[in-house]
Amino acid sequence: MDEKSIRILQDYRDKCYVSNILCEMNCDFYRKVRQIVNIPLILSSTIMGIMNSSSFPENDLKIANIVLNASTSLLLSLIGNFKVAEKVSSFRNSALKFNKLCHFIEDKLMNEEDITNETVRQVIIDYDNIYESLEFSFSSRSKEKCKQRFAGKRTLPNILNCEIDFKRPKTPLRKSSAVEKNDLFCVEEPVVFVKEENDKDTRVQVDL
Repeated sequence: MDEKSIRILQDYRDKCYVSNILCEMNCDFYRKVRQIVNIPLILSSTIMGIMNSSSFPENDLKIANIVLNASTSLLLSLIGNFKVAEKVSSFRNSALKFNKLCHFIEDKLMNEEDITNETVRQVIIDYDNIYESLEFSFSSRSKEKCKQRFAGKRTLPNILNCEIDFKRPKTPLRKSSAVEKNDLFCVEEPVVFVKEENDKDTRVQVDL
């Protein structure tokens, strides 16, 4: 197998490894968010159970139940709106797929005789399919951390490698021959020649 195919597989091994770390970081972040949001739900359910089993005035129980039910409904609506559980599941599954593909590439690199053009092509297709199956975008913070951690050390995936702002160099203005030092729009006055009786040429300025 030629060195070009081996180098391509090595690049995609690095991309799979970095993508796996990126998915794990986002999965851990949304898992923590889900755990934090679940704490008020547990507390509200516990408080409601204690109050309903106690001998509080009926009006006080009614107001407390309304407040607790409204808070619980609000938290559940926020969880459903931001799709926290779906994000955790999606990033977790993608991380497992990237890890599996990375191990497959490492196995092929250990046995270079088994590497064919079809193997390289299939690795690229599988890698693209994993990214296409991602339903949610990565957070900016996780992308910045991965770039700082792996930039210059491993081949980064396109989602991290194509975010450099290219600044176009400023080209200085070129002054034409008719432009003076301090005035870009100052043009020399035209000069005409008139002939006097003594056949000598004399310069005369003509005002426009």
